[in-house]
Amino acid sequence: MTDGIVSEWLAEWNNVSQDPHSEKVSDFAESVLVNEDLFQAITHVLEENERFRPLYGDVIATLFALYRSPEKKLRLFAAQFIPSLIYVYLHQIHTQKKCIALETLLRGIYEFESSSDDGPPTGFRIPNVNLPSIYHDPGGVSTSWVSDSDLDRLNARTVKEITRPTLVLSDERIRAPQRLPLCTEVWWIFNYRLPDLPKASVPMQLKTISKLVTQGFHQAGSQSRIQPPIRIVLSSKLLIEMVHTVFFSVYNGAPTLAEQTLEEMSLRAEHQLWADAMLVCNAVRDYLKSSELPVQVEVSSFKKSIITNASFRTKKLPGNQFWFRTNAFYVERYNLPLYFGSK
Repeated sequence: MTDGIVSEWLAEWNNVSQDPHSEKVSDFAESVLVNEDLFQAITHVLEENERFRPLYGDVIATLFALYRSPEKKLRLFAAQFIPSLIYVYLHQIHTQKKCIALETLLRGIYEFESSSDDGPPTGFRIPNVNLPSIYHDPGGVSTSWVSDSDLDRLNARTVKEITRPTLVLSDERIRAPQRLPLCTEVWWIFNYRLPDLPKASVPMQLKTISKLVTQGFHQAGSQSRIQPPIRIVLSSKLLIEMVHTVFFSVYNGAPTLAEQTLEEMSLRAEHQLWADAMLVCNAVRDYLKSSELPVQVEVSSFKKSIITNASFRTKKLPGNQFWFRTNAFYVERYNLPLYFGSK
């Protein structure tokens, strides 16, 4: 079944790619982007590549061609498989298998997005009370609670911008210290494309994250003496990027699976003693447990609880200041519903 679906997709692409500017390419992109069976079949071929060795190389080469295609929907189709590609790459690295083609694909994705005008932003501005935001108008904020020194600082109208460090890949091959940073950057690109990807792919991506963080650990209560699969080495920054994916998944079709995956990620962060990853995992987990944010927001309930300029001064900020400040980032980046309930 899997072989047939993937072989048919490869044959169709070989036929369509002969004329990259024809309408057939657009029709092909439309059809494959919403094809759930094809997505699952290709994911199966990638993650079970030993079993599907004759197809694996052709799939990698085709995904590389699709990502460099001028057709945006073909790039989005290829972007769906980034979690699986990273899982396979790290697994093969730790089993000392050659993965030159897969490494080239991941590097190609990063370099293409880095040079593209449509790529993810390389920096962001830190919110400032003296500058307008989606939460407030500077002219409507009372200054009675602001000290003179704070006013002097705010009136300076200084804008702090944080720029994301650039990963420089100057050598022909990816060196060992660059592998995890490359995976982190490619996952950052995947998160940037998440809102445009089909929501049907979310559960499979969460399962891939689960394998990345739990593979190689014995399950609690398990009496099996079988040696677990090799444990995949991760970094705290890569785990934090995965948290972004999980947070997005909560509001896009897989809340239960997303929360289970978040628990596994939290345990992995605690096992590795990653303070930054533990902070983010716990913050997201506590936020989801205490949040009154529904998955589907009714217009009537939204209007009752939304904060306006007139009510902003009378509303107390929640105790967790971190999540109030970062709500703007998630709302703007993932187009999430904005809801403030009374405590």
